[in-house]
Amino acid sequence: MSKVRILVGLVIIVGAGFGWVSAKQGASGSGPLTGKDYEEIKALYARYNQGSDFQDAELFVSAFSEDGVIERANGRVEGMAALRAERTERYQGRTGDVGRRHLNGSFLITPTSGGAEGRAYWLLMDVTTRPPTITASGFYEDSFVRTSSGWRIKHRTLHADPVAQ
Repeated sequence: MSKVRILVGLVIIVGAGFGWVSAKQGASGSGPLTGKDYEEIKALYARYNQGSDFQDAELFVSAFSEDGVIERANGRVEGMAALRAERTERYQGRTGDVGRRHLNGSFLITPTSGGAEGRAYWLLMDVTTRPPTITASGFYEDSFVRTSSGWRIKHRTLHADPVAQ
């Protein structure tokens, strides 16, 4: 009987240790990404795009972590307060459809020790013209972090394709 108790005890200890290690890996963001992780990260692109296209500052900033950063050719905005202030200034109280659509594709998302990184193409279309016209294009380079509220953009660098002369 004592051998059975020892065996059961060892199984419990090994199982608890395995569970603890798995939980630590999941909390730190290391390890493989799940299908759910990929979809949550791709949803951040939608929040960012539709927040911009419909002048919804809260939807836009909800894509970012509290210490999130966005870098563009014309400067850098860092932290939730600065991101929100930049959107408030840009929208000047306006809300609703601005007649443009951001489209993303060719998502490349990979796990990192601190979360994930990604790259995706973007197109900006003016839908007030017929047919709609592409007005700009480029790609994003992103780092993502898992927060208590889910995945968020920690750092986004926006690269615009050069305009043909």
